Amino acid sequence: MKLSPLRYWRTLIPAATLLATVALMAKYTYPLPTYTEILLWYTRLDPLLLVSQLRNGGLPIWAWLPFLTLLVTLLVGRVFCGWLCPLGGLLGLLNSIKKNPPPDGLKKLQPYRLPWLIFLLTLLALGSGWALYFSPFHLLTEELSRIWLSQFPWMLLAIVLSGLFIAPRFWCTYLCPTGLLLGFISRWRLFRAKPPASCIQCGRCTKVCPSGAAAPEQAATKADCLLCGRCSEICPVGLFDIVRQPQAGANNSPAGIEFSRREILRAGTALLAAGAASSLLMKPTAANPLRPPGALEEDEFLSRCSRCGRCIKVCPSQCIKAMPFSSGPALFLTPYIVAREARCELTQHCQKVCPTGAIASLPISQTLMGLAEIDHSRCLGWAEGKLCLLCQEQCPQHAIDSDDKDRPTVRTELCVGCGACENGCPIDSPAAIVVKPQPTRRR
Repeated sequence: MKLSPLRYWRTLIPAATLLATVALMAKYTYPLPTYTEILLWYTRLDPLLLVSQLRNGGLPIWAWLPFLTLLVTLLVGRVFCGWLCPLGGLLGLLNSIKKNPPPDGLKKLQPYRLPWLIFLLTLLALGSGWALYFSPFHLLTEELSRIWLSQFPWMLLAIVLSGLFIAPRFWCTYLCPTGLLLGFISRWRLFRAKPPASCIQCGRCTKVCPSGAAAPEQAATKADCLLCGRCSEICPVGLFDIVRQPQAGANNSPAGIEFSRREILRAGTALLAAGAASSLLMKPTAANPLRPPGALEEDEFLSRCSRCGRCIKVCPSQCIKAMPFSSGPALFLTPYIVAREARCELTQHCQKVCPTGAIASLPISQTLMGLAEIDHSRCLGWAEGKLCLLCQEQCPQHAIDSDDKDRPTVRTELCVGCGACENGCPIDSPAAIVVKPQPTRRR
């Protein structure tokens, strides 16, 4: 079987996946259209998300989607990265504009790809959601969310610049955890592309391969092959062939894999580094921010949250914000609410768009974001005997009553911590009624 020229399709299909992701993110507004759930299911093609779910619970009902990605990878390699990944689609478009081959110096980074993957997977296993942040769907939507909020998309810019000035698929080949995972699995693929038997070793394929997978001297393509067809188009002697992967060698290792002492040492170092990093990424003891409605208990929330920014984008009152860097690396970019600035409208849209389950789908009656507490020394009704009760008027859950002297009191069994009372309090900051986050997020 020949690898046909794919010049137009390799541009149209990845561009369509990118545009679809951007268009669906643009529709993350109130009221949330039903069809935006497509982005949620599309995200589930990422096997890294399945790894996260397996760590935090049982096999989800959508597990067939990442298994499908893994099956295709085991058949023909990194088709997902080359054709379906939206961030890969962006880098593919850049490669069509500026055709710069990967420099030879990048080969020095090859031995460190597997240790980097081991480092990220270990972080994920130890309860840090940062590994998910670096996966393509979550990183791209977080950066799109930043753009819509008129913030600087620093990570997206760095990825784009690496594609323009270092190598077309530098991010996909050396840093993306999903790409590295699929690249590792691709070593066992059943079929691969190889140069025609009449190959003259001209090296043209190596100059156009965006992932550095072309290896005419080995009469093969490496595991990072994206099946983009560029090598087949430029070959002066004919089309590349699609053939079965050779059987395991004499040492029973798959082709291209050598477990040397250095590799074992690097893998061990990566494990130790991940252990040290996980301790640095532990939540500060005193930290207990007000999370969106349905958020899991803090430790589990941090292990699941990918910092994708979708809950921030979809929030109609813009009460959900990303935690600043000053909050520490464990909390940085995770969503939280500053009730004094904006109240939660309890639309539960954040629950519907969360791809990891960090914000669970719960009825409002079973949600406990926090509890409102009244400072009697500042409250107009309690301290000065004035009739105010604005907090009672603002509360959507009717969780604030008044006593026989028209002083507000909180009914804790009804309060969900939406912050409407704190947001509406007429007292200058701090408000006389404040929502205190609760360590238990669910009832």
